[in-house]
Formats: sequence, C-alpha cells, structure tokens
Amino acid sequence: MRGNPMRKHYFALFIVTVWMILPHAPRAESDPLPWANPWDVGMDYTFVNKAFSELAAGIAEKAAPGAVGLILKDGKIVARRAVGNMQTNLMFRASETEKLTYIPMSDRMLEETIFDLASVTKMVACTMSIMKLVEKGKLDLDAPVIKHIPSFGARAKDKVTVRNLITHTSGLPAWYPLYEICVNCEEVFRCIEEEIALEYPPGKKRIYSDLGFIMLGKLVEVISGKRLDQFAAEQIFQPLGMNDTQYLPWLLKRLRAAPTEYDPLRDRALKGIVHDENARALGGVSGHAGLFSTVNDLAVFSQMLLNQGEFNGVRVFKKETIQQMLKPQLDDAVLREGSGFLKYRKQLLGWWGMDDKKTIGSMGGLPSTSAFGHSGFTGTMINIDPEHKTAAILLTNAIHPRRADSQKLRLYRNFFVNVSKALVGEKDVNVEPEN
Repeated sequence: MRGNPMRKHYFALFIVTVWMILPHAPRAESDPLPWANPWDVGMDYTFVNKAFSELAAGIAEKAAPGAVGLILKDGKIVARRAVGNMQTNLMFRASETEKLTYIPMSDRMLEETIFDLASVTKMVACTMSIMKLVEKGKLDLDAPVIKHIPSFGARAKDKVTVRNLITHTSGLPAWYPLYEICVNCEEVFRCIEEEIALEYPPGKKRIYSDLGFIMLGKLVEVISGKRLDQFAAEQIFQPLGMNDTQYLPWLLKRLRAAPTEYDPLRDRALKGIVHDENARALGGVSGHAGLFSTVNDLAVFSQMLLNQGEFNGVRVFKKETIQQMLKPQLDDAVLREGSGFLKYRKQLLGWWGMDDKKTIGSMGGLPSTSAFGHSGFTGTMINIDPEHKTAAILLTNAIHPRRADSQKLRLYRNFFVNVSKALVGEKDVNVEPEN
C-alpha cells in the first residue's frame, strides 16, 4: 500500500523547519564554566581582543569559512566568540576532471557549532581511554601489542609496545590509504596487522602515525569489550556532561555541524559525517579520527585536565594518571629523528608538549614548558597550560570546501601567539620564524 503523500509532505516540511530554526536557537543549558574579565585573571585584554580580531581578519581573507575560539583561565571563561559562516560562497572544481561546483554562503558560525575534530580525536577519545585502562590496571603501556592482539605480530611487529603506539615510535607508516582496499572494519585491521610492515625499528624515531592510533582504538575495544565510542562516552564524556561530544552524531546534531570538504560522490560537503577517509572505512569510529565536539565541551574537558582529573566534583581520572600522561617520553636523540612538523614539540603520552624554548608558531602552543596540546587536519586545535591555569581552543572548518584552500596554520599561529602574549607579555613570547 502506498503511503499518504500529504503525510510525507508534512514530515519533509517538519525536517526543513527544524533545519532552518535549530542553528539559531539559544542553547538550553547554561555555560559550563563561570565568566571573568581578562584583567580580573591577570590577562592583557588588548591581546585577548587581538586574538579574535586577527582570527576575524583571517576568516575575511578566506583562511577558513568560519571559526569558534574559546579562552579560559583560573576555571573561568575569559572569551568565546564565533566568526564567519558555516560555509563560504565559492565556485570551484574539486579536481581538474570534476564539474564546476558552486557552494553558496550559509548561516553564520555559532558558538555552539559542532566540529569534526579530526586528529584531536586521538587525545580526547583515544588517549584518555587508553589512560583509563592503564588506571584500572587492565593495560600495561610497556606490554607488547601482541599480548592483546596476537595477529599484530606479523611482518616483524612483535616487539612493538603500547607505549610505542601512543608516542608515535612504533615504526608504522604515518598513513596508508586503507579505504581504497578495505571494505569494512575487519579488513582495515587485518591489513594493518598482517600486511603492513614497519618502516624503522620501534623506539628509534618519532613518525606521527594514524595507523598506530587506529590500533590503539582496537586495543580499547579488545580489552574493555566495548567499542571505543561507547567506552569513551561511558568513562569520560557522560560523567563530564559533554553532551555534544560523540562519534557518529545523530541527525539534529549533524544539522549543527560545520561542513568540511566537498565530496564529489555525494555532490555536497560532508556535514556531520567524518571527513577522514580511513575513519569512514572503519564505520566512523576510530582511535585516530571521527569525534565531533564543541568549544564548550572541550572547555570542560580542558578544565578537567587542569584540575588533574576532576571537574565540578566529579573525578574521572586519578591525579596520578594525569601526571603520568603528561610526562615527557622521548629523549632528544629520538625527537631529532624524523619529527618533521613536531620539531618544536616534546612527546608526552599522546599529547605534544612544549619544548624548553617555549616556541609558539604554526602548530600553536602556550607559553610554559608544562603546556601541551594537539591539532586536527580539519582545522582544530586545543592547547592547555597548567602553569598558567589556562586553556585555549580554536575550532575551524578550514578544509571547506577543499583541503587545498586551507590556511589553518596561519589561524593557529595568530590565535595562540596572541593568547600567549595576553598571559606573559609580548617580549616573553618566543615566536617561531615564518617560512
């Protein structure tokens, strides 16, 4: 029997109405942290304002369609602003062989916009889940991966430890187009475990590797018996009230998401669907990418780390666990070998730490040797500074509508340099020379 056509019409009208109204509606919940003026927490308002004015200038010059930034200090939000639009008006070809496509400008960027975090997933979901298993005594960082995943030992990978994976010293390649040859999750894991060989001996170099974090995501599942998204939600996000942080966001949250790259197969930009191709091959849930979140939720997460595992009376990690995570892991000889874009960064468990010169540049940073952070390919970055009790979060969709146009490094640099100057003064900020 055919359905009632008017019922279908009204349902479609309802969906369109929700889509039009929801992004403009005020958030029901209150701010996750109290507010303070910059000068009340010892920050220079001039540079706080400059962080956002230069961000807006970059957006106006099409470094990204839009962005949302947040600065917190001493447990209080100092500034939070959205600039630009969800997507930009642009006529382009995704490649030389693709048809000419026009993407119209859409709704303005909002403070509650949800972003594809890309590799910030590695920290917020995967690293924290691994540390939770360590805290529970279920995982030894120095145990070989084959203790839990025996098939990983193929192609001379039997000596690789969990610590090697989480510090990018496993010897695994930085990346591999698994999505081109694998049809499901099982195939992706089988390919890494049985077919991909190491490029160098474990522990000898730091080569930033997505493949290592894909395997860490599987470790969480094997040891806990729960998929990474479920484990991270139950152990971290739900206790902290991070209600906008999740893998595979459902419909109404997808409508609030900033679009990323234009997908010729779908003939539209990805919106609420993970951009990373390997993460999509894994069904949208992976240790290396796939998480979506907002600046508000990441502010809660950052404050939990600044509080050494506790937020609003809820303890989600022991103090000792956070301290263990933030200890430098590699000596200078290993850091010099192959660090590439991480040349100004120490390696913590998962996180990047500031070097002794406290150099701030295109990979962000904050002005103390205790500071740590991470970035994501889509144009996202989080930096946390325990010494100054500060966190700064910048979320953009800089790869929209195509990655070739991204100027995210410029946005990172200007934003975090100015936040640092607001904390310690202009003369005490060591800025990386521009290329």
